[in-house]
Amino acid sequence: MFIRSIHLENFRNYGRLDLDVGPSVNIFYGNNAQGKTNLVEGIYVASSITSHRTSKDSDLIRFGSNEYKTSLDLIDDDGSNVSLTAGYYNEKSSISRSGKAGRLLIRDNAPVDKISEYIGTCNIVIFAPEDLNIVKNAPSFRRKFLNTLISKISPSYFNLLTNYSRLLAQKNALLKSIKPNDKTQFLDEQLNFWDFSLADLSAEIILKRYKYVKLISDIASKHHKSISGGKENLSIEYSTIFGVVGALESFLTENSKYDEYMSKGLSEGDYARIKGIVSDLVLAKLKSVRNYDIEKRISSVGIHRDDIVIKLDELPMKNFSSQGQQRTAALALKLAELEIIKMFVSSTPILILDDVFSELDKSRRFSLVSAMKGAQIFITCTDKNMIGEEIDAIGGSNKAEFYLVDSGVITKED
Repeated sequence: MFIRSIHLENFRNYGRLDLDVGPSVNIFYGNNAQGKTNLVEGIYVASSITSHRTSKDSDLIRFGSNEYKTSLDLIDDDGSNVSLTAGYYNEKSSISRSGKAGRLLIRDNAPVDKISEYIGTCNIVIFAPEDLNIVKNAPSFRRKFLNTLISKISPSYFNLLTNYSRLLAQKNALLKSIKPNDKTQFLDEQLNFWDFSLADLSAEIILKRYKYVKLISDIASKHHKSISGGKENLSIEYSTIFGVVGALESFLTENSKYDEYMSKGLSEGDYARIKGIVSDLVLAKLKSVRNYDIEKRISSVGIHRDDIVIKLDELPMKNFSSQGQQRTAALALKLAELEIIKMFVSSTPILILDDVFSELDKSRRFSLVSAMKGAQIFITCTDKNMIGEEIDAIGGSNKAEFYLVDSGVITKED
């Protein structure tokens, strides 16, 4: 699948943009703060709904407007046309019928009601300076990376996350409503209901997350060794509710099910067994902290606090790594993301490289682009001349297209 044209309306600094692009390498160059990153952000939002730069949809609306739209016209692998539109409107927009903010999703000119039915239509992997946050900042950045990857491959996973967030919000609302010394049997019954439901959903999410963290670790480690010349060993571990990973690994080892679990998946019977074990462990932990949660009026334990621990030579990179090491690890993670999507999705993902060439040395640039030969790639940079050799390596039979970006105006070179 590749993008044929891009359409932005009231998005960041673009009032209206309609741009045809090439099927191979598209390079957008120009001075800083001209709209290069806003353009590729719009592409990513149109495919993935979320932005790689902000969690607030309202930040994406052009100043003075009340809504934005991002659209892509695509050609599928079988030659058919596909169109996607992702938008957002605030409470003042004429699109809003209820006076509330909302999201707009359209595929092939038909409204899409569920995000899970939209995600995965067009898979895009973006590598940007913000990706260093995955390595060095809070667990929420790593959870977002993991959740985004799994959702692209398994849209039903997004539904699990949505349902979990809804249940957690309802449980937290109950905890916040509890008055001091208000401990009754009825209250315990209410909390039992929420905890049982959360434990059941948590088990499904944990089983997904564990598998994909293992895949990411194996593949990212391989790429990291190639990039670093084998000087350092990268490993990634899944951190969740205490005791759960150990129980899961014991089940898979003792029953010789690890390879089956990682490849085609467990049988219905085995899946039900391990899901029950994990669910019981989660439920027991939730009950063990109930008095604390009631006192603090918040859910202190749960998969909403999960993390993936990124280590270099067995030391956590968050605390023991240089910026150069963090950059290499982030690159290895993105290469793993690319490879995993290609493993499970028939269509090769589109790659966006947003202002990263100046941050990477020559060998790292080649490591990144060599994994995407034959795919459509979007690159932003300030100096188009610095990436000539890399273009030759990835261009294939199609020549690269160059676009000058100046104050939100994009001009294609002849």
